[in-house]
Amino acid sequence: MRKLLLLLFFGLVAVVVLSNLSNLRQERPSSETKTPLLRVALVADSHNENDLLSKALAQAEGMGVNFVIGLGDFSNTGTIEELTNAKKVFDQSKLEYFTTAGDHDLWDSRNRGEDPLTNFREIFGKSTQIIDRENVLFVILDNSDIYRGISEEDWGLLTSHLSNLSSLSNLSQNKLRFVFAQKTPFHPESKHVMGSENEAVARQAKRMLAILEEQGDRETEDKKGIEDIGDNEGIRGRAVDGFFSGDLHFFAEFKSPAGTVKMTTIGAVASERNFQGPRFGILTVYNDYSWEVEDVEIR
Repeated sequence: MRKLLLLLFFGLVAVVVLSNLSNLRQERPSSETKTPLLRVALVADSHNENDLLSKALAQAEGMGVNFVIGLGDFSNTGTIEELTNAKKVFDQSKLEYFTTAGDHDLWDSRNRGEDPLTNFREIFGKSTQIIDRENVLFVILDNSDIYRGISEEDWGLLTSHLSNLSSLSNLSQNKLRFVFAQKTPFHPESKHVMGSENEAVARQAKRMLAILEEQGDRETEDKKGIEDIGDNEGIRGRAVDGFFSGDLHFFAEFKSPAGTVKMTTIGAVASERNFQGPRFGILTVYNDYSWEVEDVEIR
């Protein structure tokens, strides 16, 4: 009888101990839990449908975004009036935002014989910008001009931040690097990409891809320089972790030709010429520096 009681006693002790161990495993420290570090709303191609743009920004605010990146074509013809009306929507949202131009946003300035970015710069300011938040680098690049492509000044900015001949400190200080532009230099199915209207701009698209994939800037790098830096610690198999664009009015995710860079086209805010329906994107970076993109329908 005594042996039976002892067996029951030790059995109960074992059950309690195992139960406590199980609870400890489930109650892991919060430091091991993946939590959002940054949330960024990505809006593109509103084409004067400012009511939908307003809804998208309000919806994004409700999702707790830190700021907004606009990928161009906020207007149909790029007049001062159209661009001003779009900017009012961004301002009224109270969200911090950064924008680049779309090809439609250049039309009026070009037709009047001015620099195509004149109206856009007057209303929105810079169309190429660098943002550094929480060790994440955001490069917003203007490639909206279908006849000229990227300016020399912007090439310099892009290569100074991403080229594999940049200083090692610049390459290693950011945990993630993202590039944003109106037009994608590559798409596995669509021909409506950067350079589809102009051969010189198509060559720029190839140059841009080479930089993104860290194959080097084909216009400026020499073989000796690449050999000197190629084996250094901190150089990755790509210069950026993700590339984001608008213009195609369709949300899609795919890899760059070398398979090293994740590329995303953000669906259009506008309802016209939009098979998927009005939408925007949310880029979430987590505290372990993993990241994902969500396609969000405007409601």
